[in-house]
Amino acid sequence: MAEDLSSHGVVALVRNDEGKFLLLEDSREAMLGRWAPPHGRCETTDESEAAGVERETFEETGLLVKPLRKLLTQPADTKVKTVSFWLVELRGGELAIDPSETARHGWFTVDEALGMKLYPGTKLFFDKVVAGEINLLP
Repeated sequence: MAEDLSSHGVVALVRNDEGKFLLLEDSREAMLGRWAPPHGRCETTDESEAAGVERETFEETGLLVKPLRKLLTQPADTKVKTVSFWLVELRGGELAIDPSETARHGWFTVDEALGMKLYPGTKLFFDKVVAGEINLLP
């Protein structure tokens, strides 16, 4: 691994053909009931952030993605110091959600997401999208 990612997290912005993003409602105690895109901590086996994005998305959703570009890095909500939001391209796989981590899931527009109980960092990210500070085009 070229850089130390041991205290870094990644978030995958997975968009469907309708332009909606996949959000997961956390079923774990730390963020119980809060929604966020697929996310997780980088591991020592990850060659890069992009590799962590691919691995975490697959582990949490069963979906295969290709990271397109990093959109933002900011302080994290839990467990890690920093987190990067990545725009990804959906490449395949079957949506398979782990109920030990995710209570519910769905596809939402940015405006719909902002009406939900989000992770604080996810809300900050989507607020920046609405303000025009972040472009979600590939």
